[in-house]
Amino acid sequence: MIYHQYAAPDLLRPYVRYFWSFDSYQSNTGLLQIKSFADRYPRFIFQDVGCFESIRKSDGEKMPSCYLSGIDTKETVAIMNSTFSHFGISFHPHALHVFFGVEAHELVNTVPEIQLFCRSDIQSKLALAKSHRERVIISSKYLVDKISTLNRIDPLVNQIIHTREIDEAGNVWRVARNHKISERSLERKFKIAIGVAPKKLQRIARFEKALQLLTQTNYSQLTAIAHRLDYSDQAHFINEFKQFSGMTPYDFVQKKRLGSDSSSFICPA
Repeated sequence: MIYHQYAAPDLLRPYVRYFWSFDSYQSNTGLLQIKSFADRYPRFIFQDVGCFESIRKSDGEKMPSCYLSGIDTKETVAIMNSTFSHFGISFHPHALHVFFGVEAHELVNTVPEIQLFCRSDIQSKLALAKSHRERVIISSKYLVDKISTLNRIDPLVNQIIHTREIDEAGNVWRVARNHKISERSLERKFKIAIGVAPKKLQRIARFEKALQLLTQTNYSQLTAIAHRLDYSDQAHFINEFKQFSGMTPYDFVQKKRLGSDSSSFICPA
């Protein structure tokens, strides 16, 4: 499996974390699972279905060849063949509203096809591209053109996301007071621009830190991880981890993973 990340142009960096590509030509390894956990980073995904089979949802339905994935607040599972070619964009939490105009709470835990949000021929252009680097150029121009004609940027939300105030705040409502707006106004801004309330985003951010720590440390240090992340106790940590991932921290550590991007992991089916 070959995974690459590509830097975003300067103009897009407030909204785009990076572009990525993921390719596999291991035809003899059987089916694979994509396990996606709670994730504060929405995505744009293009599948090369001209040469490879489409990803399928757990009920067997084919995923669109080009689609958005909103913020996830729970586990999802999809199935794909071991040969594939995918290209994607990892966005900052507030980017879908900026680029596509939809109120972000409508996209939480959904994977709508891109044609629902624009009349551009971006899908066919990506399909005709000769390389992933060419896809970076095509999709960068697509996004730059969108941002140059839209005015959906909320400066306050943009500032809070990039200063990581929500990640670091012990009490997220202190952020509202620091910016001299009401808690209700901050929550409304977050649901429109990001899709979830500030407290929910903070919990998902803490869960993502737990994933990183569990891949870097020994499971026997679970109590230390819970303490480091300010959970009241180990039981609270385990319960919240299971809510966002569908498995316990121990199950996650034991699960064989073949690849990953953000909080999505490719595993043997």
